[in-house]
This record gives sequence, structure tokens and C-alpha cells, in this order.
Amino acid sequence: MVRAALLLGMLGFFLWAPWMDKRTPEATTQVILEAFGPVPASCYDGEGNELLNGVQTRWYPLGRLVHTCAGDYVLWLWGDVKELGGVVKRSEDIHPVVSKPLACTDVVARQDARRDAYASSTFALYRDSLASEPDFSLLPEARAHAQAIKDALAGGATFAGSFAIASWSCGANCEEHAVIHVGSGLVVATGLQTEYGIRYALDSPILITNPKENLPPLPTNDYETENAAFAIARVPREYYRLTADALSNTEYLVRVCVESAATDYIEVADDRIGVVENNTQATP
Repeated sequence: MVRAALLLGMLGFFLWAPWMDKRTPEATTQVILEAFGPVPASCYDGEGNELLNGVQTRWYPLGRLVHTCAGDYVLWLWGDVKELGGVVKRSEDIHPVVSKPLACTDVVARQDARRDAYASSTFALYRDSLASEPDFSLLPEARAHAQAIKDALAGGATFAGSFAIASWSCGANCEEHAVIHVGSGLVVATGLQTEYGIRYALDSPILITNPKENLPPLPTNDYETENAAFAIARVPREYYRLTADALSNTEYLVRVCVESAATDYIEVADDRIGVVENNTQATP
């Protein structure tokens, strides 16, 4: 009995790896960032409420787990780093990441490339029975739009394999949207507000607000074109990723990037007010 207790104590001591506590949480997080690159400092739900600010570190068998807005990572006691569900990076392969400005499409493409290394980027279509009623337990405020959400739920999955998108008017040039799991009926996001709708796909976890293809055609008059560009420039285009939280076992939308809706929509090169630099000199 004593021998068994000693063995269990030694095993528990080894699994806890208390010597890793000599490394500060900041130092543990730095190793993760050097291995997998920068992660969003904060993540928000569809209404802009902050879900996580910074990172969280906690115990993990034979190591420490770092919970971030981009996912969960483990630093093993022997120095290797693993993205949960991903591939192991050996300690000798870890190098600091050099950051540079990226367009939102580049941000999403890089995230997809990293995920494709260990998992399919497509989602299997949900084929079981549909929930008969929405579940507002996570976001009770969505109950105000219960009929629109129920109608979307009845139509089956249209987003990320297992989710439906509900939309309703919130005024002139305004729409709001919600995301619902068609199997459980759980509303996982609500209050996404747009002026030019959203783009999403059944086989993708990415949802884009005010996408380029939904913007109005440009006027033919140069002056009106400039005014249209200024109006569109104030509208944000947000990129969200449907993400599964390994700690709470729920899905939620994480905003991974935001840019002006005018990005890639128009380039204004009119110098009537002296804004655009002109290096040519007029001939006297």
C-alpha cells in the first residue's frame, strides 16, 4: 500500500512538473509566440463584447497550456511546443517570427495554411435532425429576434457545415445577423451589424461583413466616384472565424481582422485638391 502511494505520488509529481513553475507565465507565452507567431491580443463576440484579453496559462500533463484567442498551445517540460490538434515543433526548430503589415486576406490565408498542416479546411455537412427551437442560453438577448432565428434554423446548415445564418433589418441600410448551430439550436453569435450584408460558405469557417462583391457599382462621374469612395471608406469590413474553444467546448466567432470596406474597391487618383503627390512639372 505504501509502495503504491509512493508510486502514485511520484507519478503525480512528474505529471505536474512543478519545476516548470520557475518559468514565468510571460516567458512561457513568449516561447509559444516565437513558435507560432503573433496572436490577437483580444477577441470579441458578435456584439463587440470582450471574450478574452491577453492569454491564460495553466497546468497541462507534462507541461503548461497557453490559452489564446488564436487557439490552445502546450509547452512540454522538455521544450517542445504543440498546437492542440496540430503538429509538434521541436525546440531546435523554434525561431522568432518577423512581423510585417498584412492585408486581411493574407491574415486569413496564413491562418488557413497553418491549420491545413494538421486538419481539413472544409466542414462536413450536418445531416442529422434539426433543432425545433433556438437555444438562447448563451445569448439571451437574441430572443428579441426569435422568429428570424427560428426561420433560419428551419432552413438547415448554410455556414461552416453545421450552422445557419439569420438576418433581419435594423433600420435603413442596416442588417443584423446571428449564427445558430442547427443540431442544438444554440445561438453562438448575434448582433453582427452590416450595411452591405455578409459573405459565408457551407464549407468554410470564415464570415466576412460588408464584402467587396456586395458594394454598389461605382458612378461614372469622377466627382461622384470620389464621394462614393469616401462613403464606403467609413464602413468596416470584418473577418470572423468560427472557433471551437477547447476549454469550454463551445463555438464562437473570433474577429481575426478588420479593414476599410473600400480596400480593393477603388483607388482615387484625383489631384484637384492637391492631395495626390504629382512629381511632373507643367511645361511653361
